[in-house]
Amino acid sequence: MNTNISSFIKGILIIVGVHLSFFSFSQTEVDDKDEKNDTTSFNNKLDMINATMEKVVKYSPLPIISYSTETDWMFGLTKYNGFRIGGSGPGDTTVQPSHITSLAYLTLNHQYKIGTEIDLMFGKNKYRSHTQIYYLDFPDYYYGLGDTTDINDERLVNSRNLEISTGFEYNIARQYYIGVYYEYSNYYVLDYNDTLDYPGKIDLVPNEGLQSGIGFIFARETRDNRFNATKGSYLFVKYMNYGKWIGSKFNYNLILVDYRNYFTPVKFLTIATQIYTEGRFGDVPVQSLALMGGDNRMRGIYLGRYRDHTLIDCQVELRFPIVWIFGGTVFGGLGEVAPDYGAYTFDGIHWSAGAGLRLMVDSNSRTNLRFDVGFSKDRMLFFFTFLEAF
Repeated sequence: MNTNISSFIKGILIIVGVHLSFFSFSQTEVDDKDEKNDTTSFNNKLDMINATMEKVVKYSPLPIISYSTETDWMFGLTKYNGFRIGGSGPGDTTVQPSHITSLAYLTLNHQYKIGTEIDLMFGKNKYRSHTQIYYLDFPDYYYGLGDTTDINDERLVNSRNLEISTGFEYNIARQYYIGVYYEYSNYYVLDYNDTLDYPGKIDLVPNEGLQSGIGFIFARETRDNRFNATKGSYLFVKYMNYGKWIGSKFNYNLILVDYRNYFTPVKFLTIATQIYTEGRFGDVPVQSLALMGGDNRMRGIYLGRYRDHTLIDCQVELRFPIVWIFGGTVFGGLGEVAPDYGAYTFDGIHWSAGAGLRLMVDSNSRTNLRFDVGFSKDRMLFFFTFLEAF
């Protein structure tokens, strides 16, 4: 560790010396060559460290340790692999990247979460498949229904759920994709002892049971890299029908629209924006209502802090390099939930903001390890995961 610090300080002094020599006539040609060799040697060492880190991320799982009041201490492993399928070689950026991510968490309260996500782009961007499988016996906080719930109405609920979703998209013309999607969820409450009355109180027991739905996808993809874009845009539209005809206990429809745009007005500064909305209409179980918050949208608001049949939120993020393989972000968002799209008011808007640190762990797919700190009027939240928020 001391050697690395000494090398880093030495490299900084060399760089400063190179700049000073531009204004000095006392430097000799031999000195310039020595400085150039030292700087090259230092850069080579950084490249070697980076290559070693990427191999570790590629072949080894990342240990996770965290603490929260609802789980006590949590221990786990997460494994990420980014890659490109087809193309002329690893450096062929015309082929969009794919990834497989798996995780397994266990808490001292005997709760657990196991899952995997497989997101593949193949056939020279002609086809895309996306599959998620999660099995959870894990706690969540419930606050009630609507956008005026009180933080003091917080109730801890432990539930069990098997979630499976899978979809397939086909490139019909240029950047346009159409596809089909299927979702399965089997939700049961394990621990829910709430005898208190409070506004928006949720009775979770009638919401137990199987949900099964099938739907259609439309997408337009022009991003230069769908995991870490610097230019282009992405439009995703999904319609789902959950009904007894496909084995569901509940009957309802989902409409979701997600639009993202990326541009780099000046070198090394990318501005990313997102507008997102979803509406769920019919006999919707409370755990499947539109949820505000989480680690991707409205960071700083606990996922499900506000929930209702419809949701609209938007966010903007500034992304910039710091040094070597480190980058940074600052972000902010606005959002609201409501029983229908005609019930939105300015008074119901909630905000979130924060900043993050990025560590490039896969230069081929431009994948970052992401650490975000988000806050809202309620609390501050921390997020540690792979891939950008959007």
